[in-house]
Amino acid sequence: MTNVTAPTSEFYDFPARAYLEKYYGEMGTENVAFARSISDYLCERTAPTDSVIEVAGGPCLYSLLSLMSARRLPFEHVTFTDIGWKNLREVESWLRDEPSKFDYSPLLQWLESEIGADADALASFLRDSTWEMAGFDWREPVPAAWRRRYDVVSCHFFAESATNDEAELVSFLRKLSELGRPGATLLTSFICRSDGYRIQGRDFPAFGVDQSNIFDYLERAGVALEDVEVRTVAAENPQSNPGYDGLLFVAGRLSD
Repeated sequence: MTNVTAPTSEFYDFPARAYLEKYYGEMGTENVAFARSISDYLCERTAPTDSVIEVAGGPCLYSLLSLMSARRLPFEHVTFTDIGWKNLREVESWLRDEPSKFDYSPLLQWLESEIGADADALASFLRDSTWEMAGFDWREPVPAAWRRRYDVVSCHFFAESATNDEAELVSFLRKLSELGRPGATLLTSFICRSDGYRIQGRDFPAFGVDQSNIFDYLERAGVALEDVEVRTVAAENPQSNPGYDGLLFVAGRLSD
């Protein structure tokens, strides 16, 4: 694991396991919509998926497992980035198949029953991929080695969930277009109309995006997309105070 991140961010020691247990323990309507937004988009197209970068992936492998349900063979290269050391440890624990790893069986069983992808094979394919793990602060410039490199740029619940500052939101979004090759697939997800969220008694910032403004912010960031699909889903359990009232998924192809 490459770690170039100094512990100067509130996200450096993010409560990774508590986050996974709060949001990813079962396949409710939100996680079904999340998985389908990725698998459906890729299954309906023949876009290359050999190389993928996960931008601020947190501790979660939902997006890569959903992507794998469409690909069904190991990635040639995965770059997984996050600022939080606990997040990266969670991912490494799963990759090593440690007894303490987070249990993704609800997702894997759903991908098998609904998408037709063998659950054991998906897990094996993802573990057998070539991995680059990077502790990285996305407030920093994109490293030259990552620029225009990837077939798939994957970024979920990051840009709007790491800041309450509009300029910083736009800066995060701008970097997405710097990572993909011309015509690369961009897969993104956002929490909607959030002013912050709480994990294990700790408060984290958020910026209020939704379907009415996200394309304005993407345009300001210079992210030009073709072949766009948009999906939304309401928060399935609003009384639990999830920190948002819905989820927004945007997939498209980066314009040449």
